[in-house]
Amino acid sequence: MFHTILVAFDGSPGSLPAFRKALQLARDYQGTLHVLSVEESVPHYASTHREADTEESEVASYFQNLHWRARQEAEAAGVEVTTQVARGHAARSIAEAASDLGADLVVIGHHGHPGVVERLLGSTSDRVVETAPCSVLVVREIESNT
Repeated sequence: MFHTILVAFDGSPGSLPAFRKALQLARDYQGTLHVLSVEESVPHYASTHREADTEESEVASYFQNLHWRARQEAEAAGVEVTTQVARGHAARSIAEAASDLGADLVVIGHHGHPGVVERLLGSTSDRVVETAPCSVLVVREIESNT
């Protein structure tokens, strides 16, 4: 059913359950998993070029480590995986990657940030649902009541 699965994965608490669900679906459907992280404009207000270079290097290292761990989990599950870091607007980058890959499914976490800004502008997951060229599964983080 789903052969090409794209998961938006930034390492946040909301994206980890999405990654695990995408991994499970890729294993169950014997599909390929594509892990996409989006680096939005970094840094927003750097005071020097050196500060900007340092922050860019830290972001690159963060995503490299995140993708290494994702590849390890996928390999342990017997799932073929690719990883990519895109630069730009998160929702737009996710929808474009889904289109470019010919994805059957996009899996994204729901961060659940309540507030005025999200209610007025919408969340990344809202925008992906509206713009992706394929089905989108929004995975909510399940809170433990222990």
